[in-house]
Amino acid sequence: MRKLCYLQRKTQKRRRIVALVLLFLLVVSIVLYVFCVINPVVKEATWASIYSLSTSAVSDAVYDVIAEEGVRYEDLVNISYDNNGEISLISVDTVLVNNLARRFYQVAQVYLDEMGNNGIDIALGTFTGLPFLVGVGPCVNIKFVQIGAMTSNFRSNFTSAGINQTNHSLYIELHASVSLVLPTYSSTVDSITEFLVTESVITGKVPEVYLGSNNTIALSPSA
Repeated sequence: MRKLCYLQRKTQKRRRIVALVLLFLLVVSIVLYVFCVINPVVKEATWASIYSLSTSAVSDAVYDVIAEEGVRYEDLVNISYDNNGEISLISVDTVLVNNLARRFYQVAQVYLDEMGNNGIDIALGTFTGLPFLVGVGPCVNIKFVQIGAMTSNFRSNFTSAGINQTNHSLYIELHASVSLVLPTYSSTVDSITEFLVTESVITGKVPEVYLGSNNTIALSPSA
């Protein structure tokens, strides 16, 4: 009788050990599946959506500010000529450029905040990590936030437009960072949107100091 009870206890102990080992293996398998299979698929899907939305929001901000401010080439760029009628200096009004950059920043910030509040919709099938179920099923809305300070760079570009004519273009590059936080991972999406602010054809010989190089004005406007 004692021997039978001993064998029963030993068998139960073995079963508990086997159950614990199986439970441990199950948990490890689930964790590995989430981090190695599901996360990469979800990350790729959310990254593409957020990048597209953030660049669209920044572009809309630039469009709206330019339309609202009525930006003209003559307002931002001043061309000086010498006594012979040759171009002696091409300068950019940094005060106006800074104000314009600040407006771009402020409006883009509002649009990005609205975008984060609206979130993005990810199909439930995407969270299985199975490629054939990506985009399948009801959608789950995911919120995200714009982090850090946006930065902007103004860049001048000179290209030949014919005999004794040069096309001068003024571009802005807006850098934005958007953070997505989920229970199993977090990700930061950095986007760079370049936009043509204004351009004009300059008549006359442009000094060599401007040709052959892109002149960049680095700006980090504050709100």
